[in-house]
Parts: sequence; structure tokens; C-alpha cells
Amino acid sequence: MSEVPVHQRFFAELKRRRVFRVMAVYGAVGFVVLQVVELLVPALLLPEWTYRLVALMLLVGFPVAIVLAWAFESTPDGVKRTDEASAAELASIAAAPAGKRWPAGILALLATGLFTGAVWMGLRSSGPVGSESTAVGEGLPESSLAEPAASRVSAPAKISAAPRQSVAVLPFADLAGTDDSRAFALGLHDDLMTQLTKVPDLKVTSRTSVMAYADQVRPVQEIAEDLAVGSIVEGGVRTSGGRVRLNVQLIDPATDEHLWAETYDRELTAETVFEIQGEIARAVATALEAELSEETGAALGAVLTENIDAWNAYHEGKLLEERSGDLEHELRTVEAFERAVELDPEFVAAWTRLARARSWLLRQGYSTDTLPARQAVDSLQVLDPGGADAQYAEGVYQYYARGEYEAALEALQTARSLRPGNPEIMQHAGWVMRRLGRWDEAMQLLDRAVRLDPKNAILIGNQGSNNYRLRRYGEGRRQLEMALDIDPAAGSIGAWLSGWQLFAEGDTIAARRTLEAGQGFEAPGWREEQENWLAYMRRDYAGAIDAARRMTGEPAGVARASGVRRVHSRPMRLALAHRMAGNESSSRAWADSAVAMAAEALAMRPEPNPTDLFGQAAMAHALLGVSLALRGEAGDAAQATGHAEEAVRLRGYERDAADGDIAEWLLARTYLLVGRPDDAIAQLEYMASHPGVLGLGDLKLDPLYDGIRDETRFQALIREVEGQVEW
Repeated sequence: MSEVPVHQRFFAELKRRRVFRVMAVYGAVGFVVLQVVELLVPALLLPEWTYRLVALMLLVGFPVAIVLAWAFESTPDGVKRTDEASAAELASIAAAPAGKRWPAGILALLATGLFTGAVWMGLRSSGPVGSESTAVGEGLPESSLAEPAASRVSAPAKISAAPRQSVAVLPFADLAGTDDSRAFALGLHDDLMTQLTKVPDLKVTSRTSVMAYADQVRPVQEIAEDLAVGSIVEGGVRTSGGRVRLNVQLIDPATDEHLWAETYDRELTAETVFEIQGEIARAVATALEAELSEETGAALGAVLTENIDAWNAYHEGKLLEERSGDLEHELRTVEAFERAVELDPEFVAAWTRLARARSWLLRQGYSTDTLPARQAVDSLQVLDPGGADAQYAEGVYQYYARGEYEAALEALQTARSLRPGNPEIMQHAGWVMRRLGRWDEAMQLLDRAVRLDPKNAILIGNQGSNNYRLRRYGEGRRQLEMALDIDPAAGSIGAWLSGWQLFAEGDTIAARRTLEAGQGFEAPGWREEQENWLAYMRRDYAGAIDAARRMTGEPAGVARASGVRRVHSRPMRLALAHRMAGNESSSRAWADSAVAMAAEALAMRPEPNPTDLFGQAAMAHALLGVSLALRGEAGDAAQATGHAEEAVRLRGYERDAADGDIAEWLLARTYLLVGRPDDAIAQLEYMASHPGVLGLGDLKLDPLYDGIRDETRFQALIREVEGQVEW
């Protein structure tokens, strides 16, 4: 028998001693263990170095297992040293067919390759053993956290040239999976964002925008591109047994590298929650090279409340506050904040939200008593004299509860100087500037707010309406369509868009398409209101009557305040449609109902003190004027113009440059209905001289203008407005 080559004898010995089998089993088991550890690290909030430690232990154990397999064998009598093989035994193994010799070796190589690859990836991507924090430039595990919004898988995305100090804090993953833990994670996330806005150098995307990425798995590059930011913060939180464990990391989306990360494991108390927030905020600011004054550094992590129940009630109120609703919804919001300040009377942030919530009740016309809102503001002035929260609350109170725009802007500008990166303060300051007629400043400030809050459908929708008022129709439509894309269920944005398409652009086809799409008409009556106007403008009076009959909700009554809507009560719409259709008796009958409804509303509206808060009385006067003009009985014409002119005196453009011209629009209609066409044209000419609701659709489509449409002045007015429009 010929001599067996040395390499064949070696491989035969490996097979005889079952080394190949040990390699295959160890490699396969090691690979599975590493995959399980990779999943458990984020799920259990284990330290960042856990994966690396397990990988190192398995790697060290691999050669030990091979040596033991070579040296020992398992027998019925126990583990013994492996006997030396005879030459004939090795020759028999080497001479076996390839189908019996190769599989064991191939399986060993494959399993070892998988195992080695998993170990290499773990050692390459994980942070150093024993370290829970990684500074700028050091590698971190790509799978170190649960991934609430951003996928760790690379994606071919174009990263905008956003500065690194523009940052988005993605919603923290709730790893416990209970209602209480989810609420806690949302609250922790919200407070951290508030802390970061205190750092002047940082531009923090608002909570409204980042919440769009909750429970999503998307590449960080894609999210950063959407939000136009240069840095992303994400993490996961678990609460259990009176403790909170939080993993958080700061990512450069351009490279998907981790700039900083930390794991926190603390006792669950209000004090430690704020302590963690402060540590994170300081670490993020430092990693992004933001300047931190001694005062700002001390403010980060300041304990807002020592009562965890008050903290929970506060965040319950904030969740309710995010989407305005009916009176019951708004009262629940107020009650949550009231519970927070009852549990902790020194809770400044809760007093701030309570002041806003109570002021909002007044803005919505749900209350006329300013005392509760004033008391909340006064409490803040005692707790936080001259502070940003107290100044913001004062500004919101003067804006919503009093309608004192100059005083509101003064307080809000002071709050902005103290907290320049806060988008909510920025929004309110811009909204007040707009009402004061300072349109250029307002639009610049609101555009900045949109950049900080690029997924806030209401903010963007409002900005779209502002652009329509400025007769920038192309930009207005783009922003309202964007708002609908962001939040298709937004209560009234679809109605805003279809209204502007109809009255501003004069595009009945686009208005119909928006209606048929059905998005943004969630509030009761808004769809029917737009169907009524569209049918009316197309001279389909039967369709207008049908839509008006089906109308419910706020649009069916006398508007509580002025706004972007072309307000008419339900009986006014029916009276107008019947009049235009030539049904005089039906028109007068419905006009009688409209007069009664408007007169009753006027009697219930608060007297201006000192101003007519958001046009509450003005709208009742204006709608009573149009209703009287539609009825047309003896003496009605004089009363009609008297009420309509009083509405403009209380709430015309000079009083409120944002939506005071709704009263002016209703005055022009009143003049036409009582047979004063020259006064109507003069009123329309004045409306064309400033930003507002008057548009091409009004002038070209409204049947009410048929009697003056051929007038030279009216044709000149159309040309003037056409020249102002930017498509």
C-alpha cells in the first residue's frame, strides 16, 4: 500500500478526532448566540459593550474547544485522552470516497466562517468593553439601540448641507410596552427637547415634526433629509420595578456615525428624570460644539417638579393639547394641567401650559371669563419673574384672552430673546405680527418656525393661508397641499385649501378635486360648507340648497370668531341660494330664520372690552347685516348696513390685518344686496389695496357681482388683482 501524503493524514486525523464536528457545532452555536445577543441588547437595554464582550468570550473559547476535541474523546467510561491512530486506520479514512470525506470539512468551514464574520462585525462596530459612553469620533455599535424611527441599515439618501447644530430628537422607543411606559417615554422625550431649546446655538426641530417618525423604521439619512437637520438623537427607554433605563445616542446622518452615546440606569424619581435630561442636553451640546454659558448649563436639568404624578398629569395635558377639539376636549386639557399644579403648586412648566389652555378657551369663544387665565399668568410671574415661561404666558394671555396685540408682541419678543430657539414662541410672535399688519417680519419669522417644525401640518397650513392672503397663490397652494400630505386627517386643512382654490384662484375643478379627495374635512359641517360654496359659484343653486340642508356643526351657525372661512349661517346660505334661483318667498322665509339666529347670537356675545376679541361681536353684526339685506323688508336696508359697518368698525383690516377683512367682505355683499353698487365697488377696491381674502374667484365667479361685473371700475379691479397674484 502506497504511503498516505502528510496533508491527507492530518485531515484524516482531524476527522477521526471529530475536530471538524466540534468546529461545525461551535461555529453554528456561536453564530446563533451572537444573533440572539444582538436582539437582546436593545430589548433589555443592556450596556453597549455587551455584544463585544460575548463575541470576545466566544472567540477565546473557539481554539480551546478545538484543542480539547483533538486531545480528548468521550467514551462510555468518561472523557479520556484520544489514542494514537494506526497507519492503516488513517489510510482507510483517507481512502474513503469524497462524498464521505468532504461534507464534515465543508460544514466546519461554513460554520466557522459565519461565526468569524459575526465576531468580526461585533468587534468592529461595538464600543470598548466597560465603557457606557463614547465621545466624538469613537465607533459605536450600529445595533446598540432599539430603532424607534431610524433604521441602522444604510440607505442611498442625499444629505442636505444642514449645519450639525441643527438637531432632531426622535421619539424614544418604549421598550416596556405598557400605556404608562409609553406616556413616560413621550414625556421624557418632550422634556429633553425643551431642555435643548435652551441652548442658543442649537436649532431644535419641534416635537410636532419629529412625532411623525414615531414607530417608524426609516434610515437616519432619509429622516435628516426630510427635517433638514445635521444631527439626530434617538434612544429607547424602559421603566420597571421603580427604575428607569435609557439608552440614547447622537448620530451624524451624513456618515451614520455615532458622535456620542450613553446608557443611564437610575431610580425612577422626578429628580433623576430631570437629572438625566440635563446630562443628555449638556452632552449633546458639547458634542455639537455649542456654546454653553454658565447660566444655560445650570438651567439644563433643573428640576421642574419633584412630584412624579404632577409630571405625568402635565404630559397628559400636553398630549391632549396637541390637537384642538370641541369644548369637552379643551376642558380635559385644562383639567390635566390644573391637576398638575394642584399636585405641585410650584410647577412652572405646568402653570405655563395652564395659562395657554385657559387663554385658548377664550380665543375659541368657549368662555368669556378672563380671570382664570389671568390667575395662571400671575402665578407664573411670582414663580418665574421675568423668565421665558412667564413672558410667553403673558404674551399668549394678551393675544388669546385680551386681543391686545402690541402688549402680546412685547412679551413674546422678550420670551424669544430668552429662548431664541423655541419654535412655539416664534410662531406666536409671528402670528401677532401678522395681525398688526407687519407682514414682512411675520412671514420671515414664521418661515423660520416652519424650518424648525417642518412636519407641523397646522403651522404649514396657516402659512399657506397667509401666502394666499398675500396673493402668492402658487406658494399658498403648495404649502396647504404639503400640510395635507403630512396629516391627511387634519380637521380643516382640506376645507381651507378648497376654499382658497375657489375664492382666490377661481379654480372650480381644483376645488372639486380637493373635495373628492376627502382629506382635511374631519370637523363637522366643513365638507358641506365647501360643497355649498362650490355649487353656488357654479350657479348650481339646487346643489347649493342640498348641501346647506345637510350642513351641521360650527359652519351651520353664526361664526364664533373671524378667520379664513367665508362665513354664512345655514339659513343665510339657503336664503341666498333661493334668491339667486328666483324663489323669492323661500328666500325671505329662510332670511327670517337667519335674522333671528344672528340677532340671538349678537345678544349672547360679550361686549368689546376694550376690543372685540377675535371678532366675536363683529361676526354677529356682519351676519345680521347680510341676513337683513337678504330679507329686504321695510327698514331692513338701513339696519343691514348699520350692522355691517359696525362689524368693520369693530374688526376691519385696520383692527386686525390677519382676518379682519372677512367683515369687509361681508360689508361689500351687504351693499350689493341693498342696492348700493358704488359703495360695494369702493369697499372691494379698498380690500384689493391690502393683503386679505379678496381673490380672483370672488370677482370672476360670484353670481352676486353679476350686476356690477361690466362696470369699468370693476373690470379695472379684476386687472389690479390679477397683477398682484403670484402663481
